[in-house]
Amino acid sequence: MTALPEVKRRVTGAWMAGAFAVAFALAIAVIARAGAGHDGTITALRVTARWSYAWFWPAYAGGALAAVLGSAFRPLAQRARDLGLAFAAAQSVHAGLVAWLYHVAAHPPGMGTLAFFGTALFFTYALALTSFPQFAERLPPASLRALRTVGVEFIALAFIVDFAVNPFGGSLSRLLAYLPFQLLAFAGVVLRIVAWQRRFIESRRLVG
Repeated sequence: MTALPEVKRRVTGAWMAGAFAVAFALAIAVIARAGAGHDGTITALRVTARWSYAWFWPAYAGGALAAVLGSAFRPLAQRARDLGLAFAAAQSVHAGLVAWLYHVAAHPPGMGTLAFFGTALFFTYALALTSFPQFAERLPPASLRALRTVGVEFIALAFIVDFAVNPFGGSLSRLLAYLPFQLLAFAGVVLRIVAWQRRFIESRRLVG
């Protein structure tokens, strides 16, 4: 009976370690090529943000995919916690690059930008911590639900803002670099709204 939880913990740990290691390798590769100054750090931030999003999006939209498109996506929904923790691990590299940018940039992003994305980072680790029972049990159920709902939607909003950096004003390569992530970001929001609507209608039907 104890073997299954142990296997699950090992799988979760492997996903987290892999997500972090790849993010770190990507950051090192970009900085080795483009330098550790402002431009190189910005490029590394863009690359690691996309890698982090590759973990966040299925964690965010997996349950909605299962609700809207059927049971074929249920295994993805059941892995939401593992995917979310892997996202938090990968995002640690991104957060380190943000700190480095403020160290090397002559004119770093303003305090409003820092506060906005810093809030998203806070929610990232708050959600990661409360995915463990010993932390989740410290909060009342209503507070835990509110934290998870507000937190995950705020992180999704932060990615939408991050990906909405005028991709149509530059080259074709810039458009191709941004557009798929914008489409994924908005698709995730739409899927979650549709899934919520279906669950609401179903609950009203059961009550009625």
